Amino acid sequence: MNSNLYIARQPILDKNDNVFAYELLYRDSNQSSIIKNDRHATVTVLSNVLNKFGVKSLLGNHKAFIKADKKFIMHDVVFYIPKEHFIFALQANMELTQDLEERIVELNEKGYLLAINDVVFTKETLEKFSNILKSITYIKVDINTSKENIELLNGLNLIVIFTKVETHEMYDKAKELNGDYVQGYFFSKPKILEQEKFDPNSLKAINLCNYIMSDSSIDEIVKKFEENHEISLQLLKYVNSGSFHFRHKISSVRQILTLMGRTPLTQWLMLMVYSTNTTSNDKEVESPLVQLLRSRTNLMVGVSKQIEDSGIENLTSKVYFVGVISLLDTLFNVKMDLILEELHIDTQIKDAIISKKGILGEIYSFAKNLEQFNIKAVENFCDKYDIETEELEKLTFEVIQSVNEFENSRDDA
Repeated sequence: MNSNLYIARQPILDKNDNVFAYELLYRDSNQSSIIKNDRHATVTVLSNVLNKFGVKSLLGNHKAFIKADKKFIMHDVVFYIPKEHFIFALQANMELTQDLEERIVELNEKGYLLAINDVVFTKETLEKFSNILKSITYIKVDINTSKENIELLNGLNLIVIFTKVETHEMYDKAKELNGDYVQGYFFSKPKILEQEKFDPNSLKAINLCNYIMSDSSIDEIVKKFEENHEISLQLLKYVNSGSFHFRHKISSVRQILTLMGRTPLTQWLMLMVYSTNTTSNDKEVESPLVQLLRSRTNLMVGVSKQIEDSGIENLTSKVYFVGVISLLDTLFNVKMDLILEELHIDTQIKDAIISKKGILGEIYSFAKNLEQFNIKAVENFCDKYDIETEELEKLTFEVIQSVNEFENSRDDA
């Protein structure tokens, strides 16, 4: 396999559930971890990332945390990494020698931001970093740290980022402990917490998607839309809003189906569900959950187009549907098996999400593995389906860039 770059971003959210920064994960296919104890792996790979993709395309308007070991920090190339875009996250288990402490102080004096990376915080951690705490801006604290140890941070001039926040309980703990930011695969506090039910309009929209994907005739689909006047009206407003450039004003769902096709219609419906049920305060920004929806589905659809002879009709459309269904449990705080049961999801889709079965399940697993930076599993998938790593590199970059461009367009609106 050729040497190619793998890259992923994990969002870090502020108290209002908006993206504050990313953790940037990267490596080339000749390395076996994100950052190894090797000067080439730490500096050269990051340099390749920046030269190949560009900071703006990777990060948009946000900063990125990058993991840094001693050899990374001590290498003089570190001073060529743009300090306005990157925050160096010091490994908590690194040996703090005098020369390393002096370099950390020097970096801070030159305007670089530094963090202590992802640690179950203890009194020993505090003692270890005591000489350089004034040069540290952020500390990433494992949410599983005891409350007693977290209280040791009180009075220190450190911005706390709670990591590995993946459940509502962990999210609530981070809020209770007054953390400044959170990182993990928990994205936003849903509106529906006290009951295992869907918002009625969301349920209608999802069922319409399910119906469109079932190979029903246009007449049958149109009839279903006509039974849901509110959704049909929103769809007509959207199509005629200027987002599309049709020669004549669209006046019926039948016209939309004919001109747009089933997959774009399904995509609009599902984006409507996610946008309606996520909050981002008064600012017109896209929620992190919707960003994940976009990146996951775009990645899955892009990869599906690289696979030949899948044996599944309308593979791209079904892959997209798997992607959007896979995040509904996060959106509604409802167990996935309940979602699939209430929505009467096709068995093929259900098996893909629950058991990762079939080609749909494999593509879904691939997307999650890339999000979690399980590169070995990603490479196994690419080898099995003869997907060139150059194509994967191009696709992942395009997905990241697409999410950034959409977010920037909302900011400029």
